[in-house]
Amino acid sequence: MRRRVDNEGRRATTIDVERGVTSDDQKLSQTPDTTRTGSGPTLTTMSRGDEDGDGADLSPDPELDTKFPGCLRVAPCYRLGCCGVFVVAERSHRAVLYFGKYVGSVTTPGIHFLPPIGRELLEISTATRTMNMKDHKVLDRRGNPVVVSAVVTFEPTSAKRARIDVQNPWPNASWNLRARIPPGETYLELQAQAVLKQVTSQFPYEAPEGQPSLQTEGAHLTKILCRTLQQRVNGTGARILSFDLVDLSYAPEIAQAMLVRQQAAALVDARKLIVKAAVEMTTSAVKSLEAQMEGRQLPNDVKDRICTNLLTVVCSSEAVTPTLGVGS
Repeated sequence: MRRRVDNEGRRATTIDVERGVTSDDQKLSQTPDTTRTGSGPTLTTMSRGDEDGDGADLSPDPELDTKFPGCLRVAPCYRLGCCGVFVVAERSHRAVLYFGKYVGSVTTPGIHFLPPIGRELLEISTATRTMNMKDHKVLDRRGNPVVVSAVVTFEPTSAKRARIDVQNPWPNASWNLRARIPPGETYLELQAQAVLKQVTSQFPYEAPEGQPSLQTEGAHLTKILCRTLQQRVNGTGARILSFDLVDLSYAPEIAQAMLVRQQAAALVDARKLIVKAAVEMTTSAVKSLEAQMEGRQLPNDVKDRICTNLLTVVCSSEAVTPTLGVGS
């Protein structure tokens, strides 16, 4: 344990290199603070606010100083120093353990040096990836079974959380390819399924115009799904970029009945529109006739016949055959 005060004497930082934990007398606001202990790695600690929003708590791993020590550049020690050299590829992070204890991470691409004795490097790729959730059966707000497909886009941000804190954090992880994990059994997949069922159960599959439903609230649903899933998977270090519904339909067991109901509802709406238009046309026809009769009113029986005939013609679903009544 060592205590270091900066040149200006404005703050003091205590760093426990063995535990990889930093306690600040005052929050660091601009530059990181660095302490070297013996010949071991230097631990650089950084603090950052919650810049991600939407429930994300993805503070970065403590960064190790991996500069090549000057004492190992001389000829007798050069070969020993080369044993501690390793490379971090682009879009990759490595968590560093010494004798089983986590001491920090290396996130900068390039060549790095750390003492090799007791060292273990755990690597992850931080490349953006997607997870396909195909044909998941959920219940909507009315209890109707609905089949939903979704796509989750995310990017890893922490080697420590993915390799140490959580087992099997997401599908197709490079270090778990031989583990033969069954599909849908990783941490991210299980949490995404739970979130999908939770959120979709708050909306009906369809609703009258002006009311929210699964069919009309796509953008709003994406935000809710993203925020809720992010809060659940912060422990894996995964940053959720999007959670989009790509397919939505009734389950096969009720699809036929729902199709009949939709057709009936559409037919009723169409009939209402036809009847409304027929009434307006009939009213307009009667008023036009009376206007051309120079103030005289049509007899009530004539109005009744005109209205009956016009409503029958306009509202009928079959072709109308004109007839002529012949009196005696």
